[in-house]
Amino acid sequence: MKKVFLLVLLSCLVLPQLAFGGAWTLPRNDIWIEYVTKASWAKDDFGPDKDLTRKGADARSWGWGMIPKAEYGITDWFTLMGSLEYKEAKYKEYARNPAWGPYSVKNHGVTNVDFGGKFRFLKEPVVLSGQIKAQIYTAYDKGKTGVANQPGLSDRFDAIEFRGLISRKWDTKIPFYLSSELGYRFKNRGIDNDMPFFVEGGFWAFDWLLLKTEVDGFWSHDGTGNFEKEYAIWRIGPTFQLLGAGSDNVAKTESSFDISVQYGITFWGRNTSADQEVILKVAAQY
Repeated sequence: MKKVFLLVLLSCLVLPQLAFGGAWTLPRNDIWIEYVTKASWAKDDFGPDKDLTRKGADARSWGWGMIPKAEYGITDWFTLMGSLEYKEAKYKEYARNPAWGPYSVKNHGVTNVDFGGKFRFLKEPVVLSGQIKAQIYTAYDKGKTGVANQPGLSDRFDAIEFRGLISRKWDTKIPFYLSSELGYRFKNRGIDNDMPFFVEGGFWAFDWLLLKTEVDGFWSHDGTGNFEKEYAIWRIGPTFQLLGAGSDNVAKTESSFDISVQYGITFWGRNTSADQEVILKVAAQY
């Protein structure tokens, strides 16, 4: 069975984000898979001065997406990773000038394929890792013109991303863990580079119930270093650990099966949509 999952992972890498964030790597020959589905919506935008304003023409945006992911433990200290992202989006203006006619557009496609690896450098007193990932833009709207490209599903770029990750869990009376990440993403196509960041923490109310929260975001700057776009999303929700319950699960040391539900809101940003979202994750480790 593991060979089958490994072939699926390798196929993702050849063909043109984790239940838990963190610096932990998989044990040798272990496989971890996750399916993420997300619904999002917004009626406001963050402007160039990070002020929150209503979308023009009283518009609304909706989106739906899914991200299947897979990891494979090459060694105890090196994990191979791969994922792809599919999105659907809709945008409609409700207060448009009647003389212009209605404006409602939809778009969908596989936007990006990611692959890379995570190297663990340190195990005690904290887990310290480095991660490198390539992101390939699939040209999902290549050759289309006009509203066929709208609404935009991504910034349409290829990229190489480097991250440093640090994590630790405490097996106290009420076990808990903390993780943080910081990185840099080099883009092509004349688009500004990014500095992504991620902070996550959680505690086990019961062996089978993990309550976790996270902040996920990035800063994007131009060639002079000025910030052009940025956002931060706060998410919170429970994870039900149906197999391999307990604090060892987050460190990926044993077989597991988890279901997570999260609510997220973009609480600050610049030149970006003020999205809200609901996320469902199903993950397993073998």
